[in-house]
Amino acid sequence: MKKITKHIITPALVPAIFFVVAFLPVELLGCRNRGLIAALLAIAAGILGIFAAVKALVGKVRGDANSSFWMASALIFAIPVIFIVFTAT
Repeated sequence: MKKITKHIITPALVPAIFFVVAFLPVELLGCRNRGLIAALLAIAAGILGIFAAVKALVGKVRGDANSSFWMASALIFAIPVIFIVFTAT
């Protein structure tokens, strides 16, 4: 698997699915189910983002060339979490 696919395109699917679920009409899934699915996706993205950030920092300390790709993955995974935080306030 190429680096761009592994670190950019695949992680970008999580925010895409999150926004699809978040903006579905209420009549399709129901308010509670839609909210729970979106919340679970945001939590999963946050956990994966933390994992990717730690992997990027460890790689940066060791001089790994892929650490910037891991940091890009972490930033992509943070998108749903940031959206939840900003819409909750």
